[in-house]
Amino acid sequence: MFSVLHCPEQVGGNPAVLSKFEKELGLSSICISEKFNLYAADSDQVLQTKNRPTWLTELYRIRLILKAFTQPGVVHLNNGRFITPFFGNGLHPREVSYSNYVRKLIRLYALIMLNTEKALYPRRRNQKAVFVTFQGSDARETKCFIEKYQRNGLAQTVIGRSGQSNHSIRQKKILLSETADKIYSLNPDLLEVLPQGAEFLPYATESTLGAKVLPFIDREEFVVGHAPTHRIVKGTTDVINVVEKLRSKGHKIRLELIEGLSRNEAQKKFEGIDLFIDQLVIGWYGVVSLEVLALGKPVICFLDGKGMRFVPKAMLDESPMINADSNTLKNEILRIMKMNHMQRSRLAEQGISYLKKWHDPKQISQRVVNDYKSVLAGRHISCV
Repeated sequence: MFSVLHCPEQVGGNPAVLSKFEKELGLSSICISEKFNLYAADSDQVLQTKNRPTWLTELYRIRLILKAFTQPGVVHLNNGRFITPFFGNGLHPREVSYSNYVRKLIRLYALIMLNTEKALYPRRRNQKAVFVTFQGSDARETKCFIEKYQRNGLAQTVIGRSGQSNHSIRQKKILLSETADKIYSLNPDLLEVLPQGAEFLPYATESTLGAKVLPFIDREEFVVGHAPTHRIVKGTTDVINVVEKLRSKGHKIRLELIEGLSRNEAQKKFEGIDLFIDQLVIGWYGVVSLEVLALGKPVICFLDGKGMRFVPKAMLDESPMINADSNTLKNEILRIMKMNHMQRSRLAEQGISYLKKWHDPKQISQRVVNDYKSVLAGRHISCV
């Protein structure tokens, strides 16, 4: 059976989960990440470690690029990037501590590496397929946001938070689309700005397999959980303000901000909440929402925008997510607070049924493996 290399980064654990279940389907699959991700499932290998000097990390990166080209099969580039980092026009936060001279040297090195990597892919077309998965900020442009956020400047703020711009993001997408045999998007809004033929792919999460409704607890306070990886993107300020206003009006409610914790630590926090708020800005949900649904907890998330047309209608119809933005959040929280145990149980069961139907890692991995085989067979490459 052919081999699969997932690299060079994972956010939310999707690549690691796919790799694990691709192995169960008989493939030789490995997930290698540039750096450790606190919130994601474990990668098989990590290039950048705490005590590893930069020069050695780059040596490992070069070795990973060579691995991608010497092993036949599939290279699956995740988080919408090449193995070599792509620098946009803006200043990336990781560059701030360096002088202008050092920045220029870093960017020159990265440009040489990127051009070398990109040039090698077409030369291996007779032995290899290249898949690319975009996840969020790796492809999102201001036009992905609803018009309200485009007009008030929030969309531009979100795009620019990592030194990116619409122009630099487009440049990277063009380079990747010239290389890829197939492109997936884990967020439907991205399909507004990805090449024609890109497909929506639901998150694969192992939470689906162990989903169960935890017993409901009548607490003195109603606990709202929120886990902002990026506060601007998640609308955290609005979440904090709404909960504080409810408290000031005498409602027994408190906010549990879940930040800077490992995946296992965060999971324990999720078990102790009554409601989870994912985000109020970008128009879709992240894998953390699925982990909370798997515990039978209700989830509030902003679901809107043109990208919804790329989601299967049945998936939208069956979604247990409670749609809210900054204007409707207070009313939705109050509505959920008033639910009795029977109503909450129905919502919990709906969430778990949704997970098992739409986010089953076994089914999603099978779909991806079938796509691998289709591309390889089209090149008369053996899949056995």
